[in-house]
Amino acid sequence: MKTVGKFNNSFSANICKGVLEENGVPAFVLNENLIWTAGVANTDLIPIEVVVDDEYYDKAMEILKSMPEDTGSEQA
Repeated sequence: MKTVGKFNNSFSANICKGVLEENGVPAFVLNENLIWTAGVANTDLIPIEVVVDDEYYDKAMEILKSMPEDTGSEQA
């Protein structure tokens, strides 16, 4: 698994996941619920990540490059 994006909020992470899946790339959101469980409000400590299988990484990065910049993400 490779990280294709780190996000400041779960909304943006799930939009990214949705865009990837609409384009045939299975994606997963990590740490989305861990932030609330750990009581951490600062996502710099526990970033919300979108990951894909290694075989889809290049395709995912090409798809994400075509997305608008203002999505609350920090590209991996």
